[in-house]
Formats: sequence, structure tokens, C-alpha cells
Amino acid sequence: MQNMINKAFVICLVFFLCLNCTADAQVFTREKTQGMSGCVYVAGSHSDYPMEYYSLEDKKFMGIIPDLLERISAHTGVDFVYINGGNQDKESLGENRQVEIVSTVVPDEEKLYCKEYLELIKYETDENTVILGLVFTALASDDLIASVKAAVASISQAEKTGIILSHIGKEKPGSNWIIPVIILCVLLAALLVVLLLKIKKIKESHTSEKLTDPETGMGNLVYFKHHFRHTMGDMARKLYYVAYIALDDSYVKSFYGEDSFENIVKHTALILSEHAYDREITARVSENGFVIALQSANDAEARERIETIVSRLNEAEDIKDINGKALFHVAVYNLNISDKNCEMVLFNLKKNCNKISGTENQIVFCDTNLMNRVQEEKKLTQSILNGLENNEFKIYLQFIVDNKTKKIVSAEALSRWESPAKGLINPGEYIETMEMSGLISKHDFLMFDLACKQLEAWKGTALENISISCNFTRITLSEGNFADRLKMIADSYAFDKSKLAIEITEDAMEKNQEVAMENVAKCKALGLRVYLDDLGSGYTTLINLCDYPIDVVKIDRDILNKADTLKGKELFFGIVALAHNLNIKVICEGVETEEQCEFVTKTECDLVQGWYYSKALPVEECEDFIKTRI
Repeated sequence: MQNMINKAFVICLVFFLCLNCTADAQVFTREKTQGMSGCVYVAGSHSDYPMEYYSLEDKKFMGIIPDLLERISAHTGVDFVYINGGNQDKESLGENRQVEIVSTVVPDEEKLYCKEYLELIKYETDENTVILGLVFTALASDDLIASVKAAVASISQAEKTGIILSHIGKEKPGSNWIIPVIILCVLLAALLVVLLLKIKKIKESHTSEKLTDPETGMGNLVYFKHHFRHTMGDMARKLYYVAYIALDDSYVKSFYGEDSFENIVKHTALILSEHAYDREITARVSENGFVIALQSANDAEARERIETIVSRLNEAEDIKDINGKALFHVAVYNLNISDKNCEMVLFNLKKNCNKISGTENQIVFCDTNLMNRVQEEKKLTQSILNGLENNEFKIYLQFIVDNKTKKIVSAEALSRWESPAKGLINPGEYIETMEMSGLISKHDFLMFDLACKQLEAWKGTALENISISCNFTRITLSEGNFADRLKMIADSYAFDKSKLAIEITEDAMEKNQEVAMENVAKCKALGLRVYLDDLGSGYTTLINLCDYPIDVVKIDRDILNKADTLKGKELFFGIVALAHNLNIKVICEGVETEEQCEFVTKTECDLVQGWYYSKALPVEECEDFIKTRI
């Protein structure tokens, strides 16, 4: 008697330990593929007793296969959720790709939706051989299949046999004295189950908080990464179009305030949730960044859905009165099977989204080339940063001559990258990347520092009367501390500041014109001269001649190239006359041929720049070149 009680206690203890092992992963039943994240959905048979059946009393699937799935769950830590889809049978759930697994009592490898078949168990009855297994659909990832296989392999044959016997009529002990012991064990086990389920619920609650954006209640970046890995599995990945949606938060906060920004964020979350279907994912991945992963059959269908979403986003109450300004920009990409890195996909989409920011183009569809280009630009950005730190960027000088005396009087400082790996690189290959990556100001001030250094080196020599102009993009010029940084650099050298000029280049990315004008005025107060570049083309306008205290304007080479016609000549002469009437000197750029030189010589143009007189030279070669022209 005592021996039997001890055995019952051991059985109870083992049962307790088994329950404890499965506390973090279980087998559930739901009506549809909703309501639980981070789980694997299963389609089962409702009436294959005792292999697998749905219990109306318990409202869940029971039988040999569900018991085996519980053992697999314990080994893998994966929750399995049976779909009790009403009239939908398991075949339709598999064919429609609504589940990762379809259970079966016969091998089903020939099914169209079958990615792989796994035999769970085989046993003999009086009539035939029974084979139970799982069919993995196209939604199942390779990692899931591998982990389930490993779990099945770890289940002993004795444990499998015990499961089978428990469902096909294993004879129960008949002794009256052991019944109370069994009841006691069952009650204890039930109590433990309740406690462990409560613990699991608390854990799920904490996990839910980690996956949720507190302001909108939608998923966050961690949530999206999870579903990118699990919901968008290898075979299903090509069905998904991932759209990164960026809200111009700086503009909204500056002009409409924090309250409007919060309202627009909530509006965005609501619209995305309304337009997301089953197995489609929405998330807020940053303060102003949102993502929706849509399933679409082709680009046209995806574009139509995205355009509808953007149209609804633009209807937000707080931005209805904005005069045509696009506050939402979207980059869309159809995933490939090879796109397994969620962070890289989001990074590439965000960068492509930034490229259309500030334009009226609200949507850009990205192909593989566009996505790969972002990574190339990222590598280039790192190379540029290394180059700036290692002093690989140098100034080259292109000299400017007096149109009457043909003597060198000044030079323009031009940037060149002397890369140890790639050799000499022209600015056209890196300036745009610098602007996009925020490195342009560092570059501009470095060029200015090198120009100051060169002027100091010429001080007291025959070259000290030659001036140098240094380019600044309007991005740099619009920075609030621009003039202070300029003064600090210039004051660290001893030379005549009137020999140094800042050259304002055309730049469509001007951020704050009022600040730029103030900075130019401060430069004049420091004794520096101001050149206005590309007059007559690009983004420079005549109004700049009034707004800025300009000393010199540079006529763009395109204007010179048009001077071979009568209207072109009149335009050229008109620009020179206009500048002179405003007491501004004129440099003609792009003089490359003898005919152009003869034409400019006959005009009232003050200074001439171009390959006809000088190519861009490294500073080491400049002194010998200048001596031949002075």
C-alpha cells in the first residue's frame, strides 16, 4: 500500500515537472487566424477519433496529434494554434495559405500546398497500419520545419506509445484504494495548470507591452521584426509589399504644434489598421515612421492600395488646410525570397523615402537596384567619413585671369578626393552623398580651412596678391553657427581677409533663406568677399542680386555656349551690363576654346575662368604654374 502511494506521488511529481516545462509554450484553439502573435497556425480534422477531433465540451482539438504537438511545443517553445474555422475544412485552410501546418493521417506530399511532409508516428492495429504526420505549407519557414523535426526526433518511442495507448483504451486500474490517490493527483495537477497558465498570461502581457507602441496601440519595431521573420516566411515573402511611410514631423511640429502631430500620428495608425487585411502587418517603427506589409498579386494592385492609403492619410483633420504640401512620403518594395534582413529592408526604404522628401512626389516604388544602391551609398558614406578623418580630401586650384591683362589674379578652390583605394575622385561622385548623409558641412569647412592655409603660405611672397574663392552649399550656409565657425577658422591664420571669398553655389536644398542672408552679411563684416555662382542658370535668380551683398557674379558656361547666336550674344552682354549697373564684377566661366576666348576678350567681362587658361591643379603644382603667367 505504502509502496503504491509512493509511486503515485512520483507520478504526480513527474506530471508537475512536465507541466512546468510546457508553461512557456502550449497548444490552443481559435476560431480564425487572429488574436495571437508569435504562434504557428494548424489546420486539423474535426472527427478523426482518436487521432484528432474537436471536443465541443472542451472547445478544443484533442487526440493523438494534439498531444504530440504539445510535446513538440515543450521542446521548441512554439505555441501551436488550431483553427476551428467553422465550415472551412483543413484542405481549404492549407490551399489558401492561412496556416503553416495541416495535420494528416496519411502521407500528403502530393498536395499542391505541401512544402514538406513529416511523419510523426506509425503503429499497427488489428486491421491496418496507421501513419500520422504533418504537412508544412508554403508559409512554414525552414527554421520552423527544422525545429519541429528536431523535437519529433527527441520524443522517445515509449512516450509515443504511451500517448497512443491513452487514446485507444488503455485499461484503467480497478482497485478502490488507489482512486483517491489518483483524484488527489489530478486535483493537484489541475491546480498547477491554473497557476502555470496565470504565469503564462502574465508573461504574455509583459511581452505584449514590449511589442506595442504606447501612443497608438499598434505594433512597434520589435513587433514588425518578429512578424517579418515568422509571418512573412520564405515561401510567402514574395507576396508581400512593404511600404515605409514617413511623416514630415519637423514641419508639422514647427507650424502646427505637438498636439497636431499627435493627432496625425493617431490618424495614421487608424488608417493603416483599416486597410490591413488578415496576415498583413502594420507597425510604428519610429517617431515619424510607419510600416505596412501588404499582400498583393502584382505591382498595379499594390500601387492602387498604397495610393488609396496615402489619399486617406492626406485627409487628416489637422492637415487639411496645408496648401498642397506633401507631409507623407512612401517608399514601397516587393520583397524577394532573399530579403531576410528586416533592418536592412527598412533602412533602404527609409533612405529612398528621404530622397523624395520635400518634393511633391509622395510615392516611390523601389526595385532591387534602388534598394542595393542605398547600401552602396552607405558604404560610400563610411568611406567618405574615413577620408575626412584621414585628410584624403584636398583643394585643387583653378586660376582666374584678368580679361584685359591676361594675368592671374585669383583662383577657385575645388574639392578632390585622393582615395588610397580608388585614386583621384571628382566631386560629382561624392558631393550628393555628402549632402544626403549630413557630411557636407564638415567637407565645406575643411575646404575653407585649406584655402586659408594656402593664403597664409603665400603671404610675403610674389603670390600674396592672388585671392581664393571657396564654395559653400546653401545647406552649410543656412546653419545658424556658420559665420562663427568661419571666423574661428579664418582667425587662426594670418593673411589679408579681403583675399578670401565665399562662393555661394546653386543648391535646391536651401533650408532657411533668412539665416543664409544673415550669414552672408556677417561674412562681409569679417572682411570676406562674396561670389554668386551660376548666374543665368540653375537655381540662382536675379532677386539674389538684391537680397545678398554680392561682390562678384559668375556667368555659367551654358550662357557662354549660347553666345554663338545673336540672341545668345545679347543675353551675355545684358547680364554683364546688369551686373555692372549694380556695381558687381563679372567672371565668365567655362572658357575652353580660342573662339570663346576671343569673344569674351571683346566684352566688358572683368575676369575669365576655364580650361583655356588653367585646369584644376594640386597646390603643389600651382606655384610653378603661376610664375609662368605673372
